[in-house]
Amino acid sequence: MVSVCWTKLDQSPDPKHGVPCTRSSHGVSLVNNGTRLVVYGGETVARTPLGPLESTWVADCVVHDTAAVWQWKLVQQPTLSPPLRVGHAQASLVEGDGDIVYIFGGRMGIEMGESALNDLWKFHHTTETWTQITEFQGSPPEARSFHRMIAVGTDLYVFGGCGAKGRLADLHRFDTLTQTWQDLGASQLLRGRGGANLFHINDSSLAVIAGFAGEETSDGHFFVLSNGGGSWKKSLVDEVLLQDLRPRSVCVSGTLPELDIAFMFGGEVDPSEKGHEGAGGFENDLVVLDRQTGAVCQTIQAPENDNPWPEARGWSDGAVGPNNSLYVFGGLAGNDDSPSRLNDFWRCDFVKP
Repeated sequence: MVSVCWTKLDQSPDPKHGVPCTRSSHGVSLVNNGTRLVVYGGETVARTPLGPLESTWVADCVVHDTAAVWQWKLVQQPTLSPPLRVGHAQASLVEGDGDIVYIFGGRMGIEMGESALNDLWKFHHTTETWTQITEFQGSPPEARSFHRMIAVGTDLYVFGGCGAKGRLADLHRFDTLTQTWQDLGASQLLRGRGGANLFHINDSSLAVIAGFAGEETSDGHFFVLSNGGGSWKKSLVDEVLLQDLRPRSVCVSGTLPELDIAFMFGGEVDPSEKGHEGAGGFENDLVVLDRQTGAVCQTIQAPENDNPWPEARGWSDGAVGPNNSLYVFGGLAGNDDSPSRLNDFWRCDFVKP
């Protein structure tokens, strides 16, 4: 069993531009040994990507005496930068002497026909510049949005999302060393879905759990990694292992190898009747999974007292930090009658006896 402690973090505005506006369907990465946050993309108005003066922000953790404050800085968009988008996937990994943030895919705005994208970009946070990956081997995944991407070593893995012809359940690998895309095949047992959770578990497998497949789901499927790529297991994750998981999608999720757990925070548990224009029903619980088996071993609900705890939300993002911590920024809260986008910033510290 683990215990958690949420802290709402102090934010210091950019002297000229303030703090990032409220947003959902964005991406969050933590770099520079957990001292710099990178926030990219998203929407504050449904189906309308944020403009160039709001799309890319960094926040640096600055310690004054004994108090830590996160100092925001708006990143001015250079001529070479990604087209504006919502619902992209984002992950960071170590490349050379520093961390690189990658983004893949996403969806353009209404005025652009909400076209899906399948471009791959990397953000150099030290120079605050973008590079598009245009020379690569293999075929990139088809254009998509609301998919999931994680980094495992020097590889990026992309799963699912919403494609031009429907929801997807395929898995792709991008080797950042050889600049090669590899199609690892689609799960033949999972329905196509957006907003799924993708975990690296037991050091040799990936796990897809939950997501929206026309309805919120709570099923899962393992992909066993190998030097040649890997293969999907012949059966879904045992229902008994996930029986305590409330169906959900668009959560904040990740793994904490030191504690041997994975987790999901919040997410949408009831879809909106207005689709992407509205806000469904959300959760703010923390679901803890056994990192070896994928089994749900604990669900931590928000306390009834006044202890700090973020409000229920979906369409948010976060990143794992040092010392078994999770950082969460923004998201969509409220309901269909009163949707509310957020720009709050939280840290969750996990402790396992």
